[in-house]
Amino acid sequence: MSDKIESHNRFLRIAWWVLAATVLGLTIAIRIRLLGIPLERDEGEYAYAGQLMLQGIAPYKLAYNMKFPGTYAAYAVIMSIFGQTITGIHLGLLFANAAAVALVFLLGRRLLNLTAGIAAAATYAVLTVSPSVLGFAAHATHFMVARRIDNHCRHFLPAARFLELGC
Repeated sequence: MSDKIESHNRFLRIAWWVLAATVLGLTIAIRIRLLGIPLERDEGEYAYAGQLMLQGIAPYKLAYNMKFPGTYAAYAVIMSIFGQTITGIHLGLLFANAAAVALVFLLGRRLLNLTAGIAAAATYAVLTVSPSVLGFAAHATHFMVARRIDNHCRHFLPAARFLELGC
């Protein structure tokens, strides 16, 4: 009887991993397919400010708005790595989103269990490509999520548990 339960649990674990791989593969495929879509209004603003930063011009010296400079810095880093192109910006979004999905998985796994981590990561991945949350555009929220999850891990989990979490 114990072997039967063990094999059933193993099957469920494999099924969850297959589901996660399928969902994550589809969301990555969607992002890759949309790498070349034109920049949305805010993306253009962020990219321009990021380019100015890459040229050594301080934020708000030539372009001003009411937003904090963190997103401009993120864009500057992305454009320095992937190039100052639309594709480069959206590729940076893909990697930032993948990091956030991985951290959601680690946090869910640590707080509850493997199944919860996979379900949370898959759900987050699907939701972040939704047009209703401007998921196709590289907005500030996409770059903040991974950092916020990391901060929450450090703040809410004791050091020993944080190190076990791996984020």
